[in-house]
Amino acid sequence: MMNGLKKEQALLEAVQSAETAAIRLRQYAAAELTGRQSATSVSGEAKDITSVEFTTEGWLSLLLPAMLPKRADGDRSRFLAGLLRNAIRREYQETLPPKFRTCVLVYEHIYDISRSHRFIDHDNLELKHCQDVLEAAFLVNDTSSLCSAFQCSHHGENDSTRIWILTPEQFPEWLKCYPECWKNGTEIMQQ
Repeated sequence: MMNGLKKEQALLEAVQSAETAAIRLRQYAAAELTGRQSATSVSGEAKDITSVEFTTEGWLSLLLPAMLPKRADGDRSRFLAGLLRNAIRREYQETLPPKFRTCVLVYEHIYDISRSHRFIDHDNLELKHCQDVLEAAFLVNDTSSLCSAFQCSHHGENDSTRIWILTPEQFPEWLKCYPECWKNGTEIMQQ
């Protein structure tokens, strides 16, 4: 009996060691690789790279080529935060990024329709690491008195997360322009 417990303990330690090595490799890759290489290392199926852009409406949009992880997966969220940080650095090499005193952060969680039919509860998704990167780059402060958050989920072609940084005045217009981001999820829940 004791021999079986030792084997189980050794196996668990080996798995933990392998996981730690994989995490360190991801962190190293996030720090060393730029552009398409680091973005596609999140998932071989990721077709979009991490990007930062202003839309034609003048709204700031950031795209991650993966879903934000569940809260228990802090290492993956730090890796995605690294991708986001690198994309912001690439976009703003020559200029300073805009700073928002007040804002609404919209987290648009996009689920690959071919792979997932279930949405993860928003309160189970890890936002902190990415939000810390956003605060450092774009926000005066992310205190709740200056920064509101809105989350929505819907199906799309690939797993991804789009983060919108809007002024409070822009948010109602965003809701009107992108009802497919939030309305369909509500309708699915009512069925």
